[in-house]
Order: sequence, then C-alpha cells, then structure tokens
Amino acid sequence: MQVISINTAEAIFEPFWDPELREMDQWSFELPEKTGIKLIDWWCSFNFEWQTGEKGEPVFSMSRRYGEGVDVSRYDLLLLSAMLPNGCVLRIEAETDRGPRQMDSEPFGEGKRELALPLAGAARILSLRLTVLAAGDASGVGWFNWAGLQSSARLPDYLAQFREYDAGWEGSLYPEGIPLSFRPKYGIFFSGEQLEDMRALYREKRAAGAASPYAPDDSYEKYWDPEGCIGDFVNFWDDTRYCRERDSRHYLIRNGVRAAMYGVLEKDAASLRLAARYAMSILACAHWDDGMICDFPAGSWEHRCFVQSLCLYDLVFIYDLAHEFFAPPAKSRLFRRLADEGIASINFNAWRHEYIFHNNQMIWFSHGRMAAYALLGKEWPRTAPYMELALRDVEENIENTVLPDGGYVEGPTYFTCVGQNGGQALYLYARAAGKDLAEVTPERLKASVNFADALLSTDKGQDMIPICDGKPLMPQSHLAFMAKLLPESGWNAMFWKAVERSGGLADDYFALLSQSAGRRSAYSPPAFVKMPEMNLLASHRMLHGEAVKIVLLGNRSGAGHTHEDKGSFILEYAGQTFAMDPGTCDYSSPFSMLYKHCQRHNVLVPAGSRVRPAAENPCMQTISPDGEGDAQRLRASIEAGKAYPDYYESWTRELQSDSPEELVITDRYRLKEGCGRVEFLWNTVLPVRQEGDAVLIEGERAAVRVEVPEGCRCELRRLELFGGGIQNQIAFVREGTAGQIRTRAVLQAPSAPTDPAK
Repeated sequence: MQVISINTAEAIFEPFWDPELREMDQWSFELPEKTGIKLIDWWCSFNFEWQTGEKGEPVFSMSRRYGEGVDVSRYDLLLLSAMLPNGCVLRIEAETDRGPRQMDSEPFGEGKRELALPLAGAARILSLRLTVLAAGDASGVGWFNWAGLQSSARLPDYLAQFREYDAGWEGSLYPEGIPLSFRPKYGIFFSGEQLEDMRALYREKRAAGAASPYAPDDSYEKYWDPEGCIGDFVNFWDDTRYCRERDSRHYLIRNGVRAAMYGVLEKDAASLRLAARYAMSILACAHWDDGMICDFPAGSWEHRCFVQSLCLYDLVFIYDLAHEFFAPPAKSRLFRRLADEGIASINFNAWRHEYIFHNNQMIWFSHGRMAAYALLGKEWPRTAPYMELALRDVEENIENTVLPDGGYVEGPTYFTCVGQNGGQALYLYARAAGKDLAEVTPERLKASVNFADALLSTDKGQDMIPICDGKPLMPQSHLAFMAKLLPESGWNAMFWKAVERSGGLADDYFALLSQSAGRRSAYSPPAFVKMPEMNLLASHRMLHGEAVKIVLLGNRSGAGHTHEDKGSFILEYAGQTFAMDPGTCDYSSPFSMLYKHCQRHNVLVPAGSRVRPAAENPCMQTISPDGEGDAQRLRASIEAGKAYPDYYESWTRELQSDSPEELVITDRYRLKEGCGRVEFLWNTVLPVRQEGDAVLIEGERAAVRVEVPEGCRCELRRLELFGGGIQNQIAFVREGTAGQIRTRAVLQAPSAPTDPAK
C-alpha cells in the first residue's frame, strides 16, 4: 500500500478499516495455539479474539515486509490506531533504514488509542511487526484501525485552522441583546401554543422541585465551547470507532438542541444564542462525516449517513427556535448545507444501498431528512415532491422490518429507530402536510403492543429487557411516540416510568408534548406472550405481590444485531434481574463484542475446544420456542442446538414452572467431536454465594436459590463489565459428550411486599 496523505501533516499506509483496501494477505501471522486466537476481517476494522493468555505473553503477532520500504522521509512519527481490552499492551517494532524502532504501549484502558512510535530520522520503514500482549488469563477481543504517519512539526499549523472561530460569530450571528420572541419561526416541531403548554408543565414541575433535563451539567465539559469542537469532521455522538483520538468528547451533536429547549422554556437568551453557536460550529466543520476513514482519498468506504441526519435534525431544530440570531449570510449557508451536505448524502445512500430499507437504517436517517424538507419547503416550494418520496421510504422501511406479530428482528433498542427516528419523521411530515399523525402512521406498528408486553421489564432500573444489541433504557421520544400510538399498552407504562426516572420532566420536546397532553393509566401485561415471527415467548406472573418475568429467546433466520443466545432465558423478580442478558454497551469498546458471545448468556455452552466454541451469528436457522402459560404455570421448549452446527448434534432445552416460585430447566444434549464437556451458565449482576449444594442469588429484598444439578461441579466466576461493573457467572460444569442437566431454581419470598402497581 502506498502512503496516502489525509491532511498536510498526516498520512495512512495501512487502512485496516477498509475490506477493499487492506492487504492482509501480505502479512504473516504467529498464532499461539494455547491462546485460541481467531482472526476476523470485520467491516470497519481488522479484529481478533482469544480464549486465554498469560500476563505479558504474546496473544499473537503479525508482521509485514515492505520490499523497498515505505517512504517516511516527510514524517517523524509512526501512528498505530488500535483498541485492546483493559490492561493489554501493544508492542510495535519497525525495522527502518536507520535501524530498529520499538515501543511497548501503556496498558490499554477503555478507550481507543493512537500510539506514536518516534522514527528518529528514518527515511524508510522496511518492516513492521505488531504484537498483542495479554493482561491476564481472561478472554479478549480487540482490533486494529489503521497505521499511519505524522509530522509533529506540521501538525500544529493544520490544527490551527479550526481554532480561528470565537463565540462572537461576527457577521453570522447577532449579539445577545437583540429583541427575542422565544417562539418558533415556522413551528416545524411545535407551535407557539404547544410551546405555552410545555412551558406551563415545565414551570409546574420545576416549582415542585424537578430538575430541568435541558440545563447544562458538569458531565458536559465542553458544553459552553462549541467552537472548540470544530474540525474536519463531526463526531457520531461519543462513538470513537471512526474519529481520531484527539477528537474524543467533541460533542457538537444534540447539545445545541438541548440549549435551544432550555432557551425557549426558560426564556433564556444566552442559552438560545448558545444553541445558535452550536449550529454555526456544525456548519464550520468541513465534512459531516465521522472521520477521515469516511473520506479517505484512495477508498470508497463510508459509514452511511448517520452523522448527516443528526446534523440536519440539530440545525433545523436550532434554527426554528433561535432564528432571530441568524444573520442573512448564516441563514444562506445553513440552507445550502442542509441541501448539499445533508439531504444529498441521505439520497445517495437511499439510491445506492438496498439493504438499508430492510433493517433499521433508512428509518434512522429519516428524522433529519424530513426535518430538512419541512424547513426548506417553507421557502423553497420545489422541495415538496421530495418530502413525499421521503415519506414513502419511511413507510417501506417500516413494512419491511416490523414483523406481523409486532416484533423487530434487531431487538428493542434498534426498534427505537421506529419511534424516535421514524416517529419523528412521520410527525414532522404530518405537521408540514396539515394531517393527523394517526393518518400517516402505518398500521403495522399497532401490532407492537405484543412486543412491548413480551419485553416490558419489571426491573425498576430498566424499561425493556435488553436482548440483542439492546440497552435497558429507551429514549423518551421513542416511548412517547409509541405511547401516543398505543395509549392502552405497555408502551404507555414504559413512557411514564421513564419520565419518573428523569425526575418528573420529560427530556425531549416530543416527550414533553406527550407528557403535557397525555395521562398515566394502570397497566397489567398478559400472563403469557408468544411471538411466532420474532420467535420468543414471555411469562408474566405474580408471587408474593411481586412480578415474576421469564423470557425465552429463539431466533428468526438471518436476524441482525442478535447474539449467540438462542435458548437463553431471562428472569426478573421483585423489581430486579436475577438471570440477565448483558445487552450491549458502547460499540467503541471490545466489551460490545464480548457481550455477543454465548459465554456471556444463560445457555448450555460447549467447552474444551482450542478456539472459543461459538453459536452461528447471525444464525440462519429459524429456532422457534414452543410453549404455553397462564397466571400460574409456564411450560416451554426449544431446539437451541440448531444454532451450534459445529458443536452440537442436538441440544433441547425445556422450562417447566408449575408455580411462579419454582423454575426447572432441563437440558438434553449430544456434542460433536472436539468438545469434551458442557457448561450451564447463569449470569447476574446481583451477589452470589454457594451454600452447600446450591447457589444463592441475593437481591435487595428477595433471593433465588439455584440447586447444583446432579453430576455437575459448580464454579463461580467474576466477569468484568464495561464501565467497571461485575457480571457474576454461575457455571455448572459437566464432563462428557452427552447427557441431561436438570437445574432447579426456587424464588424466595421478599422481605416486605411493595405496591405491585409500581
């Protein structure tokens, strides 16, 4: 690979992120068998995972010779962008025309690193060797992003161009003292009358002691300095997979929306002008993309139009509320970039990529796209037909992805794109077209009452059970849309639970509108829900005045963003989770990959092979749980072994619960050659301790006693979680290639009953 300049001070010579450009066939690999190392050509990086390692010992090495050498005469630093698990070390060894250059990194933490190896006058790199050194005996996942070069002498001049802006924005923004109406210009998102309703609720709740969810807080260290975040690119929230390390925590996105809401609710001119500064800072960024890998001169790799959609939404929202601060040149620039940098990019993606109509992406991009058309249509009438096309794209995406049973193949968090992004797009279209929201909302969404019932969490700290690439908390804008659509459903219960958690005030304009116009009603989910298209079932029963929730996971063939969890179960009781699904975390972290592994789920895992035993993912088998249940009993079964074609001849799991206080799990299995044992795994973040022939999981008020099955030995493990928490894992290990494991769990009475309505 030749050296490709990305700016006046830096260049790339190993684009590991790009499957079309990376030259992995030119590398040699040393793969110690004992580590169980596995190499993975990922879509945006070169990945690797291993089963075990010894502290300070190589997990694996890779090296490449460059023939006549890589010309580095214009640079003094070799850069290597990588992500390794906590505590791991990366060794970089470069043979140059001036001799060897070598460094060991500091142990990695939770962030991506750009490691700099001084070239000390070398003009050519003849070879490069990269070695990952283990932090301990734990399994791990990591990746390389790219290898490049930097001139430390030229870099300051390159970076200085982005520091020429100040808070004054002379010629673009009017000063703070101008007269303000504190009302929207066009009412793209809400009218002046709706704003008064929101203000009345806001003042009432604030007077009662509720904190404002729109006020700045200490966690936003750059909140008052949007100009300090200006650069070539715009960060995708706090996702660091695509941006440079020096751009970490450059949060231009959504802070301006927050400042604008605070400004109009509080009639605070300084906050409203701060929002306008955020808009100008976004406009000052050269590219509305995540980072240089999206605009690499020698490649065509792109991260679709996530950032462009976010920029569109923020700019339209800010302009509609803070319009009086924008001088004519700023308004002209804003309108132009909405069209040529934002909408054009989304249209390009819609034209090029058919698959985005069959997962969450087209609808994801639609809230920014529709907001831009809604604003441009006020002054550029010729955009009107394009808004109709955008509506049809939303409708098609919903029809393709929301299942007839109301489920969503990418799980609950990705379903939030339907309410948060798609719901916003439908709402904005309805406002612009003068139609009722229900009139433009696809009928398919009404079936999602089943989805809410199946995964509505009884855990006091969760909205939905975080299966797949899921998180336990849902955006309030999504819940508000679903609650508005289905007011007598679990969505409404989740919405009000989320509002209470945020202190009694909704944290988003649409959620605040819904809060000011909606009502909370008592809701009891059905005792049994089976979703035949999404392939999961759920039981909701009461014990000692407390909810007992059990979910059993199957699989829809080819479903994306799922995990190696077919046959896994979740158990909630007395407001806590006793058998957990880890969901996901920041995609920038290796933990997001580890959480997908079957070894992190409540399944029967094959064990004893060199490389980590893994279920097929995505799984191309349809795996349907069968069962029935009522307010007292639950019976379910699933052929989960179909997800492990390389490891199981068969594995059948049965759940039997004749009363809410007892759950019996029976696993019958036969392994293929290569594994000599199985491990029944039960995971929780609650404390666990062994008491004789049982393990006690202790909640705040209740407990679950899990008996060690006959013929098994018990191991208690502590697995690290993203952010420093611990996942306590109970492992019942059974030697042999075939047999049956019967695991009995007893739910013990809570110390004191609570109001089940809560």
